[in-house]
Amino acid sequence: MANRETSRLAPDPNSSGMTFSNYHSDPNVLSIPNSNSRDRRDSNITSTSISTSINHEGYEFSYLKIIFVIVLFIISMITFVSQTELTSLLFTNYGFDEPILLLYLNHGSWWVLWVVQFVSIALLKSFKRYLNHIKGYDELNGKRWKGFRKAFASSVKAQHQNIFHTAELTTKANNSNYQIIYNDSTKSFKNYSTFFKSEALLYMIKMSVLLSIILNVAGVTWFIAMGLSTGSDVTAIYNCSAFTAYVFAIPILKEKFSWIKANSVITAVAGVFVVAYMGSSNQSNDANNYPYRLMGNLIILVGAILYGLYEVFYKKWCCPPSEIVSARRQATFSNFVMCLMGISTFFLLGIGMLTVHFSGLHHFKIPTNSKAILCIVLSLISNHLFSVSFLGLMSLTSPVLSSVASLLTILVVGVFEWTFRGIIITFAQLFGYLLIIIGFSLLSYASWNEISKEDVDDGYITDAESTYSASLA
Repeated sequence: MANRETSRLAPDPNSSGMTFSNYHSDPNVLSIPNSNSRDRRDSNITSTSISTSINHEGYEFSYLKIIFVIVLFIISMITFVSQTELTSLLFTNYGFDEPILLLYLNHGSWWVLWVVQFVSIALLKSFKRYLNHIKGYDELNGKRWKGFRKAFASSVKAQHQNIFHTAELTTKANNSNYQIIYNDSTKSFKNYSTFFKSEALLYMIKMSVLLSIILNVAGVTWFIAMGLSTGSDVTAIYNCSAFTAYVFAIPILKEKFSWIKANSVITAVAGVFVVAYMGSSNQSNDANNYPYRLMGNLIILVGAILYGLYEVFYKKWCCPPSEIVSARRQATFSNFVMCLMGISTFFLLGIGMLTVHFSGLHHFKIPTNSKAILCIVLSLISNHLFSVSFLGLMSLTSPVLSSVASLLTILVVGVFEWTFRGIIITFAQLFGYLLIIIGFSLLSYASWNEISKEDVDDGYITDAESTYSASLA
């Protein structure tokens, strides 16, 4: 993810008020004070049937899934550009020359986003419930307000109960011998010890460790190759990971071979080669300036293979089955997996860097310039948003489509630098950009059924002091 990185909940667009559908699914929906229980039961029955009808037709849920994909795609494009430009500024203007350290800061801090997510959601829900309490409303299940601390703890627990249920489904999909503890999606653990000692969480940790190793080795190959070969070679070869992802997806994900998909990937990768090799006029002396060019190219080829493998294995090992898990929960779960990968990187790569630092092989230096530190912080934020949106895209679509979509960032960066930095775009580059767009468009057409596939209305756990409900997605 090195060169690509130097490179949640979605609202219901149909809700313009208190409809039956969101009445059933919103954990913060209130009942009218002094309403009788029979009216509540009738309302719940009506809302359930309407939600089922909508899900059966498939229009609303497919629409929401497409919205998810589009939003994540736009976020990934914007944050890729910002991280690329901030990293470029950091290396050129402030003399920062610690790429491995920057890689560690990026991947090793991925765990932060999950903490931010469950804390912010818990605070928001607790605050809303407090406002409902002071207005005199009762919640649907008759539970009373018991204080902000209990409301916050209840929300945090409910979020982890949903994660645990999704982890069980993911483990079951990859291990047929695994026995799901809670078959009812609205029931889960009471004590956190059950969650932390569970076989499902252990499985997710193991897979996250393996994925973090593959990802970071691929990232390190990019930095090593940049010192041995040309930037054009490294860019072109590393982005062949889109093709290797498709090659691995056929045997590992059992994806059917498609000439349209294969040609679209080849077209997009060809566009990258055109941009890389025909975008600069200073190509004649590359062979003389880089005596170890072949070695560098072989190293980055290994990185491209590993990155394609990482994308496919992520989809295989860490994505819940879309047939029984909603788009909303898939996107949320990808953030949790990202957290586990961040923790793995923090310890594994951190131990390696400490060993190198104290052994004297290399001394890592953190910049002291305040502007350089600001660039690093903003770059980390961009990286986090890009990574979580990219993993979300892989969860909701396929690693092949996500990988080819990431090639569009080459176009976006080129347009940005032409607009704001005055870097000229040649006709050859325009032709390469066109090939990338054509390849992505063809692949989107071939993958449309996967993108717009009807979403499921799975059950999930809300706050313990609120009502059980179905997913918004």
